Amino acid sequence: DEAQSAAEARIVLAPVVRRLSERDRRILMLRFFRGWTQQEIADDIGVTQMQVSRLLSRILTELREQIDDPPSE
Repeated sequence: DEAQSAAEARIVLAPVVRRLSERDRRILMLRFFRGWTQQEIADDIGVTQMQVSRLLSRILTELREQIDDPPSE
């Protein structure tokens, strides 16, 4: 069921996303929750669209790595 999958995703992602910088969290929120384009995000944070593309790639790679191999606490 879609609602259960979304809830499970939030449980897994929440602690990982909290470890991101404020700027990285903002980029994710703008892109995936508000549906902004990379250019709109670039204008908002003062970088180029290409930089936003690279930032998103880096952020998503970090999230994947941390989910696959969470740091020990």
